[in-house]
Parts: sequence; C-alpha cells; structure tokens
Amino acid sequence: MSKPGGPLREEERRSYAALFLFTVAILVVCTVWAIWQDTFSRHLWKSYKADFYRLAIAKYDDGLATDAERLAAIPEYAALATELDETRAALSSDGDANDRLAELASGMTEAKNHELETDLELRFVRGEIEEAWYLIESSEHSGRDSGEHRRRLAELEAAREQAVKDYAEAQDVVAGIQADIDEVSARVSEIEEAMGPYHRERDALLQKMEGVVFEVFGRRIPKIPTIDQVVLEAFEKNNFDQWIDRVDRCQNCHVAIDRAGFEDESNPFKTHPERKYYLGNHEVKSFGCTPCHGGQGPSVNSVEQAHGQVQFWEDPLFDTHDKVQTRCLSCHSSVQGMDGAGVAARGEGLFREMGCHGCHLVDGLEHLDKAGPSLRRIAAKANPEWLVDWIEAPHSFRPRTRMPEFFLERDEAEAVAAYLLSSSIDDSLQWLDAHPAGTGINAADEGLVGQGKELAESLGCLGCHGFTAEGYASQVATGKDTAPNLSRVAEKTNARWLYNWIQNPRSYSESARMPRLRLTDGEASAITSYLLTLSEQPAREHDAELRARLASDDTVARGQGLVRTYGCFGCHPITGMESESRIGVELNSMGSKHVEDLFFGDRLDVPHTWDDWVQTKILTPRTYQTDRIVQVMPEFGFDQADARALTVYLASRVEHKVNHNYHADNEGVPATLRRGRELAAYYNCQGCHSFDGRDGAIRKYYEDNIDDAPPILHGEGMKVQPEWLFDFIMKPVRLRPWLDVRMPSFGFDEDEANAIVAYLTALDGYDSSAIVLEAGEDAGPGKRVHAAADTEGMDCYSCHPIGSGRVAADNSLVATTPLTPEQIAAWLAEHLGVESDQGSEDKSSVLRDYLGG
Repeated sequence: MSKPGGPLREEERRSYAALFLFTVAILVVCTVWAIWQDTFSRHLWKSYKADFYRLAIAKYDDGLATDAERLAAIPEYAALATELDETRAALSSDGDANDRLAELASGMTEAKNHELETDLELRFVRGEIEEAWYLIESSEHSGRDSGEHRRRLAELEAAREQAVKDYAEAQDVVAGIQADIDEVSARVSEIEEAMGPYHRERDALLQKMEGVVFEVFGRRIPKIPTIDQVVLEAFEKNNFDQWIDRVDRCQNCHVAIDRAGFEDESNPFKTHPERKYYLGNHEVKSFGCTPCHGGQGPSVNSVEQAHGQVQFWEDPLFDTHDKVQTRCLSCHSSVQGMDGAGVAARGEGLFREMGCHGCHLVDGLEHLDKAGPSLRRIAAKANPEWLVDWIEAPHSFRPRTRMPEFFLERDEAEAVAAYLLSSSIDDSLQWLDAHPAGTGINAADEGLVGQGKELAESLGCLGCHGFTAEGYASQVATGKDTAPNLSRVAEKTNARWLYNWIQNPRSYSESARMPRLRLTDGEASAITSYLLTLSEQPAREHDAELRARLASDDTVARGQGLVRTYGCFGCHPITGMESESRIGVELNSMGSKHVEDLFFGDRLDVPHTWDDWVQTKILTPRTYQTDRIVQVMPEFGFDQADARALTVYLASRVEHKVNHNYHADNEGVPATLRRGRELAAYYNCQGCHSFDGRDGAIRKYYEDNIDDAPPILHGEGMKVQPEWLFDFIMKPVRLRPWLDVRMPSFGFDEDEANAIVAYLTALDGYDSSAIVLEAGEDAGPGKRVHAAADTEGMDCYSCHPIGSGRVAADNSLVATTPLTPEQIAAWLAEHLGVESDQGSEDKSSVLRDYLGG
C-alpha cells in the first residue's frame, strides 16, 4: 500500500536549492563577464578614454597649482587678493551689513519667485488669446456667431495688459534688490573684476576640467566614457555607384587629438602635430580622421581593426612620415605651395617637369605643354654626327640632362636620328632661308669673346644655364638642370643657329621656353662668339658614311617605327607624329592597384609591396623585363629621394573619389595659384626672382654684391597696380638702369600674362582688379611730375639732380649730374624702345618739360 499523497507528495518534499544556487552563480558570473567585456576587454576605447580622463585631471590639477604659484608671485595680484579677503571679512564681521545682505538675499528669492509667477501668468494669458482667436476664426469660417468669443478675447486682452504690467513690476523689484546687493558688496565686485584678467589661465583650465570630470557629493570623479563619432554624409561611393556616409570613431581612443597641452604625451593621448594648422583647416567634426589617415573608422574593438591592419581591408592606416600626404590630393587638385605636403608636392612637380605626362595620362595634367624642345626644325640646329651620339647616350654628353637614357644600340640611334632629320628637313630649310647668319661673329677674337662672356654672365643667363661643366643655378630634380648646360654647346650646333636662337627663340620654336633678351646685333654676335668657344673636344668631323646611312629610306623608315615604339613625341613636338597617342599606361588609378596586379618579372629580391615595386620601377624602369616581356620606359637617373617623391605622388592616383562637397575650392584663389605656379615653373621665373617662399637661384652668383641681383618679388602683388604689371610682363622695359641683369621678353599671350598677374596678387591676398590713380583736372604734365617728385616717399631728387638748387644723394647707384633732354631721349630709345623722333618727343614731353626747364 502506497504512502498518503504518493509521488506528488514526494516531489513536493524534494529540494532544488542547490540547482537554483548554481544557476544564480552562473548568471552572476555571466553578468560580471559581460560587464567586464563591454567595459574593458571588448571595448578597448573605454579603457583609453578613462585613462585619458585621469591623465587630464592630473595635468589640469598641476596646471592649476602652477598657476596659483604664478599668481602668488605677482605683487599686484597678491595685494588684490589680500584686499578681497579683508573686505569679505569686514562684511562678515559687520552685523548690520550681514543682516542687510541676508534680508536682501531672502527678498531676492521671493522676488524671483514672484517674477517667475508673473511670467508664467503672462504666458497662460497669451496662450488663451491664441485659443480665442482660433475659436473666432473657426466660428466665422463655419458661419456661426463669434460674438461670445470676441467678448472673451476683449477680457483676455485686458488681462494680458495687466499681466504685462505685473511682470514688468516684478522685474523692477528684482533689479532693485540686485542694485541694493551690489551697493552693499560693491567693493568686493570691483576687486573681483580687477582680478579677472589674472584668472584667464585658471578659468581656461577649469573649463577644460569640466569636460573630463563630474562632481558627486562635492568630489570630482572622471567622466564615464561614452562613444563619440563623426558622420561624413555622402562622402564616397560604394561598389554600386551610390553615395554613402562614412563614420569615424577614432577620437574615442585619440581623445586628445584636438586638445592643446598634450603634445609631449605618447599615443593615443598625444595632441595632433601642428594642431592649429592641420585641424584648424580640417576640423575633426567636419572631416573626421580616416579621409587623411586611412584606417577602419567605425571599429573600436582593437588597435589592429581600428587601424585597418587586418586581412582584406583595403585602406589601412598610412605612414605619417610621407605617405599620408597623398590624401591631400583627394580634395586638393594640387599641393604646390602647401605646408606639410612637401614630398607629395615634390613628386607632383617632378611628374610635370620631367615630362611623365607625355607618356602617361593623368587627369588634371592634360593641358600641360610637352617637356622637351621642339624637333620640327632639328636639322637646322644639330650636327648630324652629334645628334646620333646624343640619342645613343645623352648622359655621356650632358650628365645632368633631363633627357632619359633609352639604351639604344648604335644602329637604332642612327635610325631615330635619320627620321628626325628627314621629318624636319623641309621646315629647317625654310627657316634657314629666312634666318641668315649673323655678322661679326668670330670665336678667335678674344676681345669679342670676352665681351660675350661678360654679357652672358650679367644679363641673367645664369639663372637657367651653366657655362661650365659643374655650373648650374636651378634644377628640376636632383642632378637634373632646369635648362641645358652650355659647357659643350659648340660641339652640338653652329654659329648661324646660335645667333638666331638667342636673338629670338620663338622664331625657331613657337613653344620655346627660352625668352628673348632684346639683344642688339652686336650683343648677339658677341654672345655667339663666346658660345662657340665652349667645348671639351672638337666638334665631330663630317662623316660621309654616317650621313649616307642617315639619308637611307630604310633607315628613316626604321627610325619612324622606333620613335613610335619609344614615344619620343610624348616630350618633343615631331613632324608627322602629331596624332600619336601616349604609349604609357594610364596612371589615374595607379595607387589603387593591388600587389597582385603588379608584374615583378624575375626580380625575386624586390619586396612584394606596392611601394617597393613602384620605387624600383622609377629607379630602374626596365628591371622587370624578361625574355618574354619587353619594356621600353627609359631611365631618368633619379636619386632615392626623388624616386620616393614620385612614389608618394603616384599613390594619390586612386579610383576612389571623394564627394565634391568635401573638395577644396578648385576655383578662385586656389585655381589662380595653381595656374600661376605652373607657368612660373615652366618658364623658370624663380631662376632669377625670389617669391612664393623660394629664393631666386641666380642669387648665389651675387653673394658679394646682392644688390645687383634681380629684384625680389615677395609682396610684388601688393605693391604694384595689376594694369601696370600686366603691361610690364607683356612688354618688359628696363626699370633699374644700374642693373646689368635684364628682364627678358617671354612672348606671353594675354591669358598667360593675366594668369601671372593674378598669381602674384593672389600670393599677397589680393585680387587683380585694376587700380587707377587719376591726376587733378588742373594738373598739367609738368605739374604732375613735380608733384610726384615731391611726394613723401617718392623723392625723385634722391636719385636725379633736377636743374639747380637740388643735389642728388651721394650714392653710386644714382645719377650725379643733371639729365638733359637729349639724354632722356637716348635713354627712352635704348630702354623703352622709343625712337628719337617727333614721336619720342611727344611721349617724353612730360619729363622733358620739367627736367629740361
């Protein structure tokens, strides 16, 4: 027989306490584990942020202590602090004053409460008025009688007037009590106001402290870390060509990145280097961090993930040494003249000046002229024997030339020369017919040669050319002269070409960079005579056999094929090659290529990284060639630094495009500066002049007498009128008679001249709108000149004695005898191109009337 209750009773007596205890223990452990992981283990950013808060609190406390010591050492502040303590003590000890302040404080509390009540009552009445108007309009719109509502509105308007009056009276009461309080404690307020300027640093520290702490029962404790993020709306496109947002949370670890005072800390608690420049122009809340630095912005779980150093993440953190500069070109069309982007700017300039755009298409550089000289009339210029030697091995003749080495065999060099001579022969003969040889040229005349040498070294030729094997002024790359070294020019060409070239380079080549120095026939003959003496060995003798081969149709045809193969037309204008396209690969997405896309050939020693592949390719372009894969890129002879600069620049050429809303202004001043810098580099303006943060290269030749160097143009756009500057650039005249160096004529068109004027004015923060100075209506020519002569800061008498009574200053650079009308006319004819006829008399009448009188 079973026990009463059976199995059910037995189950009720069974205890599950141990199971419940075990379950609760597991739940507690899991809860603690989850909290720990969420706070410390999984979210490392919380630990970083908490550590930073503690670091900041300690730093700010130290700052407050230091500031207290500083204030204690200031006698004036100490006196004010003492007076403040004494004044407060006097108030505390003055029973009547204390009672009065207590009474006023109590009254202020009641008055403010009454002010709040009247304000609230006024708000209620205004709300009821709005309701009444609604009922009136609703009734009238529906055809019902609105009389009752209008009566109610009239009552409310009366109530509103009373409420406004009550509120104003309550405000007056509060103001009166405050005035009484200020009167009792006036001296305390005055002293506190006087101490205010001393507390600026302390107040700033206290304000910073508020950002990292909060108070609990009067105790400061670090803030609880919370997640911060920046959302860049429609920043980039995804693989489906849709604009998507980018999220950055980098500041959760790099908490001090935009906080001053943490420059000496280690990462991630370090202030951004040059914070005011970089973050001042790229506010973190607007631009985030990853657009410049790369990385996986949303990730905060680990350093590796946040920095994008994980498998398959295509945008890892950039090396801040130089590679990060590539990101500047994501939003800026050019980094020339930009602080902090020196390596990328160097690479951009090298790519342009070395002619890389001639073979490789890059967006934004399509408009650039070819980097090399025109070969359309090369037959009139170069000795055929020299031309073959040059094509075969240009660096053997001129080690610092920009012309790269193509490693051609002798017969290949002959074939290329044959085609160039053949394609240019017609234009060359026409040019020779129109440009006869100059007279008076004699390389054996030591006096004439000496005169030519003096002219070449004084007119400004040294800003571009070297006349000795080691001589140069400016270079476009390390070991690459801006303009040809002329130490062996006599081995290359003839007197006829030299004479006509230096007289007017554009008559030979419309794209010539070399300007015209407005030489007289005698000066041109003297300089030509001097240049004909510059050689290391005699010019190659006439080689009949070589010339016969060069005239062969087969050789010419072979040369045409080689010119197409090696893309000579990428740098040089060549007759018959005008319609050829670039032979090199497009580089618009070079920076986006994966290592797997790069061909290393048989080079097993080159590390398999993008940077190593590109830099090796630049230094030794044919290094990846194999028996099956032919490569034709020539070798420029770059050094490691320049190869690195080009590598950094190429890394900026990526498929990824940033929304135009985030771009820097590509119009206005940035575009003006970009165009101006292109022209200044193309024509080597900084070979002579100092501007845009660079010194004129030629100045090194004037160290003993720097005043004889070409003028410095820093601030030129601020000094002169744009109209005048435009006219001067279009038609230069001699402004400083004591200088031998001569501003040449570049043959600019109006667009180029306007671009240069706009560039110089933009450098100084101005626009190029014309500034016109007008003389008074009653001012005749003589009076205008006299007024200019007597104007403060423009004393013409300091240089020129005018008639009697005024003597010029004793200065070797100024005239010391009065100028005659004849001298003026002669000077105008020589330096301004004004002939000494009736026309010149009219043009110089202002000066002649005054100076001759």
